[in-house]
Amino acid sequence: MGDNRVALPDGRQICPRCHQTAVYDPVRGRELFERVARIVTDQLGLGLNVGTDFTLVDHQHLQRLAAEGDGVSDTDPAKVVGLFASKGHRRVMYLLSSLPQILLIQVAAHEWAHAWEGENCPLLRDPLVREGFAEWAAYKTLQSLGAVKKMALMEQQDGLYGDGLRRMLALERRDGVGGVLDFCRQAE
Repeated sequence: MGDNRVALPDGRQICPRCHQTAVYDPVRGRELFERVARIVTDQLGLGLNVGTDFTLVDHQHLQRLAAEGDGVSDTDPAKVVGLFASKGHRRVMYLLSSLPQILLIQVAAHEWAHAWEGENCPLLRDPLVREGFAEWAAYKTLQSLGAVKKMALMEQQDGLYGDGLRRMLALERRDGVGGVLDFCRQAE
């Protein structure tokens, strides 16, 4: 990060380049969240029947929420940058404050996909499909914004997220967007 790294109130440090586009302001965060909501709803057909709230949180708050989660994900709570939580009628997408703008967009789309899965694929437990679909939604959102470099990085990911994304992209090439949605609705 070099000598010019920026110290954040929650103890994290980010590089000056990330700091230039980091989203600290909740109003700006909501604007980006609403932009993502329009993209995933209009272009991918991932509309939600039940609205979801949005909030930016610090690292410690997000870690606590992830540790209290539903156990569906095996992601280390310390590495979580976004989380969709549904408790009764309350549905909230929590995103880590101070993410660079493009990463906030990616994470918001990913978490939106988890909300869609909750409504449309309640029996879906396969982590490869769950996370792959969410990564696919994020990838398609970035594609609509022309974020080619970020898309290439996503395609190169290792593990569950990368393998799942590549599986969904192959499915899309074969069956189209509708085929991906149908596959997820039928998967367990």
